[in-house]
Amino acid sequence: MKRLFVLLALSLFAVSAAYAEPVKINLQSCCVTEDATTKEILPAFRKYYKEKFGKDVDVSASFAGSGTLKNQIVGGAPVQVAVLSSELYLDQLKEKGFIASDWRKNPNKGAVIKSVIVFVTRKDNPKGLSAFEDLAKPGTKVLHASPDTSGGAQWAIFAIYGAGANFASLTFGPEDGGVKLLASVEKNVIAQPESARQTFVQFDAGFGDAIVTYENEALLEKAKGRDYAISVPRKTIETEWKVARVDKNIRPEQEHAVGELIRFLYSTEAQRAYAKYGFRPVDAKVEKEFHAKYAKVAEPFTVDDLGGWQSARKNVIENAWKKTQRK
Repeated sequence: MKRLFVLLALSLFAVSAAYAEPVKINLQSCCVTEDATTKEILPAFRKYYKEKFGKDVDVSASFAGSGTLKNQIVGGAPVQVAVLSSELYLDQLKEKGFIASDWRKNPNKGAVIKSVIVFVTRKDNPKGLSAFEDLAKPGTKVLHASPDTSGGAQWAIFAIYGAGANFASLTFGPEDGGVKLLASVEKNVIAQPESARQTFVQFDAGFGDAIVTYENEALLEKAKGRDYAISVPRKTIETEWKVARVDKNIRPEQEHAVGELIRFLYSTEAQRAYAKYGFRPVDAKVEKEFHAKYAKVAEPFTVDDLGGWQSARKNVIENAWKKTQRK
């Protein structure tokens, strides 16, 4: 009987110890979200989870270009939650069996934050660059990330193409206005780093006259004291980052924390944190609160105006953009 009591006590102790250990989950997110995520959102989530559920949660995070993150997940990175800037990468993860759930059933069809594509120039914009057409001027040196590794670069290419396109009659052929503008601008692209964040490293080192990038990244760099000018083209694309569970990597004990983390990203607290770092929130009330922070775009368009992600990737990047790289 005494031995049975000891075994029972040890079992209860083991269960209690296991319960006391924090739940551990891994988040991967685009590099441009790093500051908002690490400085604001994850500390707030840990506090929220502890106060609401009485249990510690240990969330580790890593950041890179969306294509790089997708490849890391496919390569075996133990990620449970992914925030990526391209639907195509999430679809590819689904095709490979990493995502089983429907991330489009999250609020806003999975979109957790938004932005627009702008371009950044040197102090006081010495070359007077204000439209995507200006980036095609002789002698103008342009930077944008590589669309092979960066979702931000895909958005940048869509933005340039769309600025010259007639959405009522997209042909994607040599006479298409979008194809012509894209080809003209790409002649002036001098470097394509792995991520949107890395373009600023090269720009700071003195390379280039303009970076085609996210508005939030431009605002963040300005807030750090950089003497950059931000040009908002009259016609540019609205971008989105989408969140998804990486179901293949989620163990039963992680289920609750994963679900709560995704829900938390849509909370007022998280949306305000994103807005603080230049992102456009998907929460309408928070967007109204920060409305004055964002530039007004005269003619915004979306990837749906390009036929959706599959069509845009095939026609604008795989066809039109890749032809510009054959120099």
